[in-house]
Amino acid sequence: MTREELRARILDGLDEDPDDPVFWSAAQVNASLEEAREVLAEEAGSTVRTAFVVLEPGQHTYRLSAIAPDVMAPFRLWLVAPERRLHVVSMADLDRHALQWRDTEREPMAWFPIAWDTFGVYPRGSGLLRVDYLAWPRELLDDGDRPEGPASDAEAIVLYGRYDGELKRWHAQAAADTFAQFRALWGDQTARAGVQRGPAEYQRGEATGAGLTRGLAR
Repeated sequence: MTREELRARILDGLDEDPDDPVFWSAAQVNASLEEAREVLAEEAGSTVRTAFVVLEPGQHTYRLSAIAPDVMAPFRLWLVAPERRLHVVSMADLDRHALQWRDTEREPMAWFPIAWDTFGVYPRGSGLLRVDYLAWPRELLDDGDRPEGPASDAEAIVLYGRYDGELKRWHAQAAADTFAQFRALWGDQTARAGVQRGPAEYQRGEATGAGLTRGLAR
């Protein structure tokens, strides 16, 4: 659906004339659409992109803003050559199992969160890193633009817009019912599990993969 079509469906659901609404301007509904898309991106991981980072010899840490301006959180990192996925670990794991990790330099095998906007690789080394990340959605610039993502995302955007409209009309029960429908469209954690795990790992720094701690000690 285009932005114009999404806006029309929201207004129609609020019993407003899409061509001549009384209580909402086009700008207000457009703002609600963008808010809905950000909520979907953050809660359901609906926007996934890939970027590449050149690893610098001797450098452990990298900033997300240097990868791309729209990075929300990385969830999967690969060393391009040889093709190998890097496991995620915590700095505490590194301190426990690889005491000299800050001085180790060879082909990277793991990555670790440092702060909300910074991550590190271990061991430090050179090469090309592929970063799969959850991204903030690109803003819809005109009425002919279409949001990224599957058709179910468009349905969720419409529901969120109606929920926002019901709130502005102080229709609390209608807003609660509509928000419940909105949540149902992205609440299937099983379908989203492959992406949802990424941000949690990034925040907690959990180790994954059998034998990883043994590998760190080598």
